[in-house]
Amino acid sequence: KHCWLKKLPAEKSAWVFAYGSLMWSPGFEYESVLPAIIYGYHRRFCVFSHVYRGTPEAPGLFFGLDRGGSCWGRVFQIAPSKVSTVLGAIWDREMIYHVYVPRKLIAKTDNRRLTCHSFVVNPRHEQYAGLMDIACIARMIAGARGKAGSNLDYLINTLDHLEELGLRDEKLTRLRAAVRSLGDGRTC
Repeated sequence: KHCWLKKLPAEKSAWVFAYGSLMWSPGFEYESVLPAIIYGYHRRFCVFSHVYRGTPEAPGLFFGLDRGGSCWGRVFQIAPSKVSTVLGAIWDREMIYHVYVPRKLIAKTDNRRLTCHSFVVNPRHEQYAGLMDIACIARMIAGARGKAGSNLDYLINTLDHLEELGLRDEKLTRLRAAVRSLGDGRTC
């Protein structure tokens, strides 16, 4: 189940790269946190949500790390005594639908390169949304609501928290403007 836990030395801390809600709502204890960037993946609304931010009839979207580009986020340092518990909890949180693939990524902070645990989207999974243009993504987000609330609230909450952390995502800022310009919740 927790394949990324099998090869961890018990006496070492671990780092986790967060790019979505894990950035501001980690739900675990950590020793330190730093802003960081990864290369080779970017944050994108690329996973269909049929429960939390949408329904089967009107799916929403949530984030995945998809191939290409770069992504600003945060890295959390986990104490050696907490590594197994914390990484297990993150696994349980993120791998409900197995739409992600666990990866070790290199994150760059101001003065360090850190090997971090994270998840990237599986482009072969049935919930992978593929490449959609901004207008289609905006229409889906505008019309989606699920058990955890509206898809628009998820987008706005993400942008608000990124700004609080001093991080910017111009694509998400343009997407928010595109969703707000619709106003009527049409879907693709």
